[in-house]
Amino acid sequence: MRHATLLSLVPEAHRAQVEALLAAPPRALIDAAELESTEERQVLALAVLAAATPSLSEVLTATLEWLAPRSATLSSEDQGRLWHLRGVAAGRERDLLRATVAMNRALALAARTYRPRVHDSFGRLLQAQGLVEEARVEYRTALAAREADGDEEGAALTWGNLARLELENGNWLAAREAFQRDHDIVLRKSPNELRLRSQLLTHLGECERGLGNHKGALSYFERARQTAQQATDPFGQAVATVEQARELVHLRPSAVTGTLQAAEAELDKVPTPQRPTLLALLEVARAEHAVQEKRALDAEAAFVRALDAVEKSTVISPIQHALIARAAARFQTETFDGGRNVEYLQRAMRLLDGTSATVLRAEVENELRRASNDAWTLHVVSRFLGRSAVELAMREAGQAGFRGQRVELAVLFADLRGFTSAAEGLSPVELVDALNQILSRMAACVEAMGGLVDKFVGDAVMALFSADTAAAVRAALLMQAELERLNRHAGKLGALQMGVGVHFGPAVLGLIGSAQHRSYTALGGIVNLASRMEGMTKQLGASVLISGEVLARLPKDMFVVRALGRYAPKGAVVPLECFDVHGESRDMVWTDQLRQEVESSRRAAELTEKGNLQDARVELDRALGLSQGTSREAGYRLRLASIAQGDEFVRLAEK
Repeated sequence: MRHATLLSLVPEAHRAQVEALLAAPPRALIDAAELESTEERQVLALAVLAAATPSLSEVLTATLEWLAPRSATLSSEDQGRLWHLRGVAAGRERDLLRATVAMNRALALAARTYRPRVHDSFGRLLQAQGLVEEARVEYRTALAAREADGDEEGAALTWGNLARLELENGNWLAAREAFQRDHDIVLRKSPNELRLRSQLLTHLGECERGLGNHKGALSYFERARQTAQQATDPFGQAVATVEQARELVHLRPSAVTGTLQAAEAELDKVPTPQRPTLLALLEVARAEHAVQEKRALDAEAAFVRALDAVEKSTVISPIQHALIARAAARFQTETFDGGRNVEYLQRAMRLLDGTSATVLRAEVENELRRASNDAWTLHVVSRFLGRSAVELAMREAGQAGFRGQRVELAVLFADLRGFTSAAEGLSPVELVDALNQILSRMAACVEAMGGLVDKFVGDAVMALFSADTAAAVRAALLMQAELERLNRHAGKLGALQMGVGVHFGPAVLGLIGSAQHRSYTALGGIVNLASRMEGMTKQLGASVLISGEVLARLPKDMFVVRALGRYAPKGAVVPLECFDVHGESRDMVWTDQLRQEVESSRRAAELTEKGNLQDARVELDRALGLSQGTSREAGYRLRLASIAQGDEFVRLAEK
């Protein structure tokens, strides 16, 4: 086999593991024939193997870097696989925008038989955000496709993903059934996949623990530890040993300390990216042991260390994080009759607020209410006013009124297109549910990029960002990518579109309103102009429209933008320079036609600014011809009509 190129991309520490994978590649992941194909396909196959093996993240990065300048040599279907792998890598780096954009492109390009893998990865991405129901939909979609194709080994992968989702949410019986299906297929089809079998045995043990069968759980963990040892898998061995220790707390407390020491001894052998996850599990086990032995200070310190390790883990989800915080809070309540229980419950609520784990969230909310009615009240109020508004109100209470502050910021407006007409056939309950689902995801996009949702106005969102305009633009792109994902499961509502406008400038921030009711908001001309720009997206055929003030503050060449010239929105005197954002430069998919169109649009804007309207018309005619059949046509026709009247900028008559 010609593997010289492949091994050159593998760090020495991972060489033996990769050579073993190449010698006997899992049939559920790649076709062995790919390893005898072109260099590009060989490296792509290695990337697929690395993406399925968390400890090979460095190899995945190296293979993607090697493939980037050579991607044009791949077929359309292989490009779909490449986009999927880029999405997996971005997800591991917690880059939500790049991951979502890449997964969307993968679904558009990948072969039908490959798409279930993308749905699986999308499910994991959503699960990592705590979006339980949406992750479940992706897994069910993948499972239905795999079973329709008779892909039993692929179905095992999806059953495993679905099982982990149910396990995380405490659905022990559903999780056990799914893990058992996965394990049965692996045992029948791939009995030598010891690493995978070890993971599944550990998870089956967790299910038995959840069902109260501690002896059964201990048996599974012992089998998992032995299997991981056979597979030379230090992480799997350490995790199984930690879980053993947690069961021994109930069955043989005297054996816990030695078992935990054995798990800790494996720590140095575990790949660096996996250590925070293992440390978190280890400290939770120590805390539980200390609680059992009534060593309160040791338990408290272990919970603190566990929560610190969780913050550094790229694997532990918000729900798992919240469960550890909740356990720490319960310990504080039972041991210290309070202590830091409110702090930990508030932490759990913040983690759960962005998730769809409604049952767990309700339980933690009730515990917070019992612990502190004041803290619970503030939490509930913050859901309606926003956390920043509540914090500001608390700071300003007792001051001479509520003071405003003058700041420079970016204002984002996003509005759904066609929602009103699409919603006419929905019942009131369906309408509210559909709108809340979409708006909650749009709000999450804003918050993921560090922004603040100012308000919802019907089906529109207003958000505020600090001087980091790149975060505002990335939030706008993420909103479009999320809407594309939601449209695939739109149901009665059908597919929707959205326009986003972003402007930057001075504003006044403060709590505005009456003595009885105030809202935290921004005031100033930039707010009105950002709203106008959102409305302009439809007229100009843009999806994300930014002003020149925003562009001037962006890192050079970070985004691909199409210069659209200057516009005076209705009611405005000074024209705005406007740009349509197509995406981040590093992930841009160019065609010669689009490249030429963007260049002609740019030249037309420059020529118009110089007063050379005749040459500008030539460039706009060229851009118009290149954009036939797209929404961008309307914008070029508007600019041509303005030039025909001798204007150097477009005066808009509509909002």
